[in-house]
Amino acid sequence: MTGALPRPDELSPSVYDVAAVALVDGPQQPACLQWLTEHRTTPTTWGAPPHVNWYDAYLSTYAAALALHNAGRRSLAEPALAALASLVPQAPAGVLETLTFGGLVDALDRFCADRGWPVPRHPEPVRAVIERERAKWRRMRAWDRFLDPDLSIAGYCAERVYGDEEIDIGAFLEAFQAPNGSISNAPGASALFLLEAQRRDKNAASERIERLRDYLNTSPVPVGYLDWVPHFTTAWTVMFEDAAGSTPTPDAAALDALCEDLHHPSGLLCTVSTLDGGVTIPGDSDSTACALLAARITGRKVPGSSRLDVLYDPSQGCYRTFLFEHDPSVTTNIHMAAVLALEGRHDRLTQVLRWLTQALSEGRTLCKWHLSPLYALGELARITAGIDQPLAAPLCVQAVESLLATQNPDGGWGLHGSTTEETGYAVHGLAGATRSHAHAYGPKATDALGGAHTYLTTHQPREAALWLGKTLYCLRPLVPVLNRTALALTEQATQGRH
Repeated sequence: MTGALPRPDELSPSVYDVAAVALVDGPQQPACLQWLTEHRTTPTTWGAPPHVNWYDAYLSTYAAALALHNAGRRSLAEPALAALASLVPQAPAGVLETLTFGGLVDALDRFCADRGWPVPRHPEPVRAVIERERAKWRRMRAWDRFLDPDLSIAGYCAERVYGDEEIDIGAFLEAFQAPNGSISNAPGASALFLLEAQRRDKNAASERIERLRDYLNTSPVPVGYLDWVPHFTTAWTVMFEDAAGSTPTPDAAALDALCEDLHHPSGLLCTVSTLDGGVTIPGDSDSTACALLAARITGRKVPGSSRLDVLYDPSQGCYRTFLFEHDPSVTTNIHMAAVLALEGRHDRLTQVLRWLTQALSEGRTLCKWHLSPLYALGELARITAGIDQPLAAPLCVQAVESLLATQNPDGGWGLHGSTTEETGYAVHGLAGATRSHAHAYGPKATDALGGAHTYLTTHQPREAALWLGKTLYCLRPLVPVLNRTALALTEQATQGRH
C-alpha cells in the first residue's frame, strides 16, 4: 500500500470480469477483446484448467465466448460454447464453487436470450447451482434490508438484476453506486447492471448512469473481480510479519484507514475500504477479525468483537461470514477464535473450537474462500498454537500432522505443485506450532522447515490464482510478504538446528 492511493493491480486479472466489461459499448472494448484472445487456456477455453476448478473454467469460458460472439468473432466463440459441457467432470463433487457461480451463469443466459442467441444446455450440476442461487436471490429480494449496502451483498451480485423486472434499478443504483461510479467496486456487476439499464431504456442518460458508463469505459484492462482490497493487504501483512518475529511497519495511512473502518456503524469491516470515500459492499466477520488482530498487534485501540455477534449462529456454534451464507467458513472461524481468545471470551471461544473440531472430524479441511487446504491447515496450526484452551491443542496437532504429510519432494507445499503462497501458509503453521509445542513435534517439524528453506531459496516467488471470488484470483501483494516471512521463519529453524 502507498498512502491512500488504491492499487488497481492488487488482484490478478479476472477473465469473467474482462468479458463482462467487453459486452459494454465503449473505448475499452478493443483492449478487452484483445486480452481475451491472447489469454486462452486452450484454443477453446479460458480460466483455470477444469481439474483445478471447473467452476472457474466454465464461467470464464462462457463469458469470454459471449463477449467474442457479441463482437462478431464467431470463429472463436462458437467452438468455445460447444465445449462448455465438456468442462464439467463426470464426478463434479469435492470441487470448491466460485462465488455466486449459479447467479452469474443465469445472468449470462438471460443476456443470451435477450439477444436472440441460443442458450447453452447446461449439465445437471450447473443447473442445480443455478436453481439454488435463484432461491437465494428470491430470499434476498424479500428481505427488508435488500437495498442496505451496510448489510446486503446485492450490489456485489448486481448481475442478477439483468432481466429481473421486479428490481427498481433507480433505487438499486442509488443504494449501491460507489464513489468511483461502479456498482460495489465490481466490474462484472457494473457491466451487467448498465446493460440492464440500457435494455429498459430508463434513466439511460442520468448523471448516475453516466458515471457508471464512464467507470466501465475507462477501466484498466485487464480488470480484477474487484477494484482493490487494501484492508486485506494491510491486515495480512501485519499478521504475518508479527508471526515471523519482526515489527510490522504498515503504511501509516493504510493502517489509519483500516482502524477507521473498524468503527463502521455496522460493526463490520469490508476489505474494499472507504479509502476512496465510501463503500457499498457490506463488511464480513473474517475480514473484520483479521483487521482487529492487525490493529491490536500495532497497538491501536479498536472496538471489541461483540459487534460481530450479529453473524454468530447459536444453532451451530460458529460465525457466518456474511448474511445469507449457504455454509460457514472454516477459516472465518479460525480467525474468530484468535480474536475471542485475545479478548478472553472463553464461552464463545469454546463453542467455536467445538465447531472446528467437528468440521475437521468430518474432513472439512478446505476453506470456501481458498482453493488449497494448506491455507486452512496452516492458519489452524498458527492460530491454535497460541490459544491456551484444551480444545486448541488437538486441533493444532491434527493440522501439523496434515502439513507434515503433504510436503512435496521439492520441500514446498502446493495442491497442484509447490507455490510460494501455499508454502508460506504451511511454514507459518509449522513454525507457530513448533514454538508452542516443541516437545510434540520434535525433529520432524524442524526437518520440514529445513526442506521449505531449500524450496524458498531455490525457487523464485510466483503468483498462483488460489483465492475464490467470482473467479479464482491471486492477491498479488501477499505473495512477497509470505515469501519474506516464511524465509525468515525457516532461517530461524535451520539456524537452531545447527
